[in-house]
Amino acid sequence: MAVPFDAPIKTNFFVLYFLRICMTITTVTSRKILPTTLAAALAGLLMVSGCTKQTNEEANTTADTQTEVENTESTTNTELSAADKAHTDRLAISYANMAHAAYKDSLETAKTLQTAVEKYVATPTQENLEAARAAYKAARQPYSQTEIFRFDEGFVTANDKRQIGSVDGWEGQVNAWPLDEALIDYVNDSYQGEYNSKDNIINSDSITVGSIKQDTSTITPELLAEMNEIGGSEANVTTGYHAIEFMLWGQDVNGVAEGAGNRPVTDYVTETGQCTSGDTANDDASICERRGEFLKAAAQLLVDDLTAMEAEWQPGSEDTLRSDLMARKYDNGLRQIMYQMGSLALGELASERMQVAFVTGSTEDEHECFSDLTHLSYANNARGIQNVFNGSYKTVAGKSVGGYGVKHYLVDTDNKDAADKLAADFKKVENAFNTIVEKGEKDGIKVDQMIATVGQASKEGISAEEQNKRRGWIEAGINSLQELTSGIENAAKAVGIDNLDADAGSQF
Repeated sequence: MAVPFDAPIKTNFFVLYFLRICMTITTVTSRKILPTTLAAALAGLLMVSGCTKQTNEEANTTADTQTEVENTESTTNTELSAADKAHTDRLAISYANMAHAAYKDSLETAKTLQTAVEKYVATPTQENLEAARAAYKAARQPYSQTEIFRFDEGFVTANDKRQIGSVDGWEGQVNAWPLDEALIDYVNDSYQGEYNSKDNIINSDSITVGSIKQDTSTITPELLAEMNEIGGSEANVTTGYHAIEFMLWGQDVNGVAEGAGNRPVTDYVTETGQCTSGDTANDDASICERRGEFLKAAAQLLVDDLTAMEAEWQPGSEDTLRSDLMARKYDNGLRQIMYQMGSLALGELASERMQVAFVTGSTEDEHECFSDLTHLSYANNARGIQNVFNGSYKTVAGKSVGGYGVKHYLVDTDNKDAADKLAADFKKVENAFNTIVEKGEKDGIKVDQMIATVGQASKEGISAEEQNKRRGWIEAGINSLQELTSGIENAAKAVGIDNLDADAGSQF
């Protein structure tokens, strides 16, 4: 169903969310899209239709989680029946257990990445570089599935005793993107970004960002955290996965042609006369030493941040994000979960991460543009939404965690039709992203090649027919997420939630 431009925005909360995203996009960096392309992106995003299907999985509440239900203090909504409360208990516990398992996997794979990084910095060889890159790729798989838990800021209760205020507030130090690489290290001469000084963290003991003069003589996790988004620019990213990605791969100068970043091993060689910055030989090997210090500091900070988040979802914990959810589950839990599903599906993944790059053919808007691993991030973002629907997260070790999802809740509250429609749409999403992953992993056609316009691709020797087919893979993913979002809204209405707005939710 097409939503006309003159229709009230409130008819679809997630379109309103996208409008907010669009307003943010234009301020992030000078590399972002022009107003005319924003209009085109919005026009595509306003095509929203929905539906989905359901399958059955085991849904057993264990003794320890049942104890958690009994021990959790909650403001009881007297409108809920005892049966509805039981269903909500199971959903909240399954959701929290999946969050804990996914963040635990993210932490463990980040520790493996840190070990690989330290080995590479100590002994910079091509073999160790490839091992570090493989560890990065593995670490991104579970983390990308946690992004479903991100959109919580309008729901969580203020609590000074809680270490982390919200997942959404915490996430910026871990997964911020896009990244203005010139702030960190060298870039090629054609690079155009907000930060355009030749001085950067790697080559200078002090840099100036706007009116701020920053001492960068000693590179530590604390320095990187302090500098993240320095000067108020969201593009001044110095922490998290993407900073590590840039330090391992370097700038991708291939545009929409084949190939990722290709940072040489010699960028980390600390012997005099062998240290490089890309094609440039450095007289002073301290630049390569500082590069290693940056990479290790970023890895350490990532591990520290994930350690803190994993603790927030420990069963039986107090003054944590988990205990907060459990305390308000009857009033706000279901709204939060369904809001998060739709926000990631449309506002974040379909629009900001996919539609913007698709409309513009801009590789700078590709989520993992240094490593060309965007196809996996896309698919794991979508999988994270599906995990919450199905009530099942598959750990790195192969164990299934959860047991009760939104689809079970819908069936148990006599809304099987809504569950079936959502399940059918999730199948479309799964099929679309399986194609994107298969093309990226097996055929070597990465997202930057898929999003290229026909004109861009023709310069690389790709026919219009072939390029339209490639763009069709991305378009199918976007369309499937738009349909899914409409299905989520319909399911929310079926269980009595007419307004998924986070602000409305926080009033209950």
